[in-house]
Amino acid sequence: MANILRKFILLGAAIYGVNCWADEIPLLLTGEVASAQSQTVTAPKSSSWQIQIQWLAEEGAIVQQGDLIAVFDSGGIQTQLEENQENLQTQKLQLIKTEMDLNQALVEAEGRVKLAAISVKKTRIEANIPDGEVSDYEKGKFVIAYEKALMEQLKAQENLILKRTERDVGISKQQIEITKLEEKITYDQGQIEKLSVSAAMTGPISHVMHPWMQQKISAGTNVQTSWEVIRVQSQSLYQVTSWVHEIDAMKLNINDGVLKLTLDAYPQHSYKGKILSMSSQAEQRNQWSDSAYYRLDIAFDEAVKDDIFPGMSVRIEQQEGSMDEN
Repeated sequence: MANILRKFILLGAAIYGVNCWADEIPLLLTGEVASAQSQTVTAPKSSSWQIQIQWLAEEGAIVQQGDLIAVFDSGGIQTQLEENQENLQTQKLQLIKTEMDLNQALVEAEGRVKLAAISVKKTRIEANIPDGEVSDYEKGKFVIAYEKALMEQLKAQENLILKRTERDVGISKQQIEITKLEEKITYDQGQIEKLSVSAAMTGPISHVMHPWMQQKISAGTNVQTSWEVIRVQSQSLYQVTSWVHEIDAMKLNINDGVLKLTLDAYPQHSYKGKILSMSSQAEQRNQWSDSAYYRLDIAFDEAVKDDIFPGMSVRIEQQEGSMDEN
């Protein structure tokens, strides 16, 4: 029993020693230089669940504001646009024919109203012939003809109202179809414009890592809507972007922590850094592991003497106290 107790004591001491040793190890992270001012190009919405990239500007190239940097496949949208444009021309021709047919029917209805009015006047005169000038039989025929003319006039007037309504409704429906097609065409044209993306600023190009495969996105890749594809970063306002594991995030001193930043390209120099912000929600980084990570934005807390560019690797070490300048 004493031996078992001794083993538990030794095991506990060993675990305590390991934990103390782990706590003494400074938190070490990796990051990369990034600009606080950047443009991220995402895959636009398309007619299907994915879209192909036709062309991307070369990674590392310095592009000028307004330069073309990405072109997405417009095949499906272009085909739909052409179909809508052809349909629009057909609908406009149909509108002309509809107007002609309905206006002709209205003119005919107006003509019948005029003829009915003339018939009413004629039969009224005959029906008003004084008694005695014609036989009762003839008089009766005139009265019946007058009443029939009145009835025909009423029908002609009702038909005229109907034809006017049919004309207005028919033309309005055709115009609505044309408006819908014009809106679809405008939308498709806007989508096609979005498929050719220009740089919003001057700076270097960097391609984004594919979320599923261990390689960067390139021309010919099929991507889903809203996926990040390419970035342009300004050549100023440099800072460091890093991702910290959800376990290590608890060790960070967000407000008062002092960071030591060492660029892999210039290992002989180190700079002070401070945390600008940490994302409030952890994100999955499938290319690393199944764990979640928090994004860190870190500022250089002193002037950088070396020539730095976006994408440069940075070693980040949390310091307990102040850091002497190197």
